[in-house]
Amino acid sequence: MTNPGKCAVCGVTAAQKCGGCRNVVYCGKEHQIIHWKKGHKAECKCYEVAINDILGRHLRATRDIRKGEIFLREKPFIYGPKVASAPVCLGCHRTLTAPEPPQKNYYKCTRCTWPMCGPHCERSLQHVDECEIMAARKFNSKIDYYSSKHQTGKKESAYCVILPLRCILLHNKNPEAFARFAQLEDHLSERVNTPLYNILSANLLTFIKTIMGFSEWSDEDVLRVAARLDTNAFEIRQPATGQKLRAVYANAAMISHDCISNARHTFDEQMQILFIAKQNIAKGEIIATSYTQPLKCTLMRRQHLQLAKCFDCICTRCKDPEELGTFAGAILCRKCKVGKIISTDPLDNGALWKCQLCPHEIPAKQVNWGNNAMVKEIESLNKTSPRALEEFIHRYRDTLHEKNTHVLQVKYALTQLYGNAPGFLMHEMTDGAVKRKVELCQELLEVADILDGGWSIFRGNLLLDLQEALVVQAKREFKSGLLTKANVQEKLAEAMELLKEAVEIMKLEPDMQEVLKERTQQLADELDMD
Repeated sequence: MTNPGKCAVCGVTAAQKCGGCRNVVYCGKEHQIIHWKKGHKAECKCYEVAINDILGRHLRATRDIRKGEIFLREKPFIYGPKVASAPVCLGCHRTLTAPEPPQKNYYKCTRCTWPMCGPHCERSLQHVDECEIMAARKFNSKIDYYSSKHQTGKKESAYCVILPLRCILLHNKNPEAFARFAQLEDHLSERVNTPLYNILSANLLTFIKTIMGFSEWSDEDVLRVAARLDTNAFEIRQPATGQKLRAVYANAAMISHDCISNARHTFDEQMQILFIAKQNIAKGEIIATSYTQPLKCTLMRRQHLQLAKCFDCICTRCKDPEELGTFAGAILCRKCKVGKIISTDPLDNGALWKCQLCPHEIPAKQVNWGNNAMVKEIESLNKTSPRALEEFIHRYRDTLHEKNTHVLQVKYALTQLYGNAPGFLMHEMTDGAVKRKVELCQELLEVADILDGGWSIFRGNLLLDLQEALVVQAKREFKSGLLTKANVQEKLAEAMELLKEAVEIMKLEPDMQEVLKERTQQLADELDMD
């Protein structure tokens, strides 16, 4: 073990700490480089794997981690298409585009017939092993291009076999790597009798055992591979390259869930996953991200987590019937007209719901039915302009309070529509519409501070929208004589502070770089104007 206060290489008294783990010291840069090459690179972490009865294996901070710090950067362990995917290239994983005339179909791999970008992708390291066995087994892909608009880009369930096949091939090619994969949680017992796995079983087992010839693999072992993928894989979206796939990251897979998380993730252009501290994380604190949407109420979040990840969340928010004072899952009581109806036991999805102020009660089944009906209604609304969404809020004003989960989600959608929808672009909006956008952003930022605080993407998007609306509002008020020039400069400076925070939050998001650069330049130009 390295002696604290002594250089890890030569042993002399030293004070230069490793910038990563901050647990090792050096007498100078030269010895730090030597130690890094000797093996510290693999050991340099600011977290450790811990275990308890509730979370199982999870990550815990071994030092204080600063807000905004990237504390984990990891290459994908294995990756491939999603279970159901639009046609993608199995070499580079880009979504395939329509073939150029006179071609009428996608380019097909000359050996295994799966759609590809072209000959160069046939030789991709990701594809060669699976291609060899599929060609040897004379497998033919049936995925073709359809010119009809309603079929272009349709999701193909045939892709469900590719990533499990890659895992099974890994078992033969690199048993040590597969052993690490096999240590991940699978929750197969909870998944195996679900409708999804009944369908998956028929397709996947036939493909792996009969068509590909892996008869030595038991049904359970094949399904366990699929279950590990479903439990641990991250979905990757790369807008710049058109890639939509899923990947497993060995360390990232052990980060636990909490509905009030202290970390978030993004991906770089090489598909590395980057975990960023949303809040200051103290030494010894559990590192947690969220697998759910923050604006969903407890009942909806817990149902989603049980269905998708096979566990029951018992975090602070889930245990609180008031959802940290937001009452996101509550509805207004139709009897007393004043109280809010909340669950008598939020950790029991079937518990009775009761008004806080009067004896009125309703069963959980009715609350579930209402939530599902609201979701369907919101999905059906015309989202080309804000009107239908504003009408929804007005229509349910006596049933859904201002912070109800459905109202919050509609309000967030409105912040995106105001300023972007045809007829409601920033320069087209009335002063009242601009004011409405400002109010919505400010209200949701207060909610974000409670449910998804710190450097969250939710907060970053709201800051960007609020900043833009405040600039337009200030310029209009100056033009109409409501603000002096000094007042406008003050408002613009306030907007610049919001933008600076948004930039800090979003600077690692690849698809936001141009937007942030353009917005910063525009506002800087406004501030420089006489």
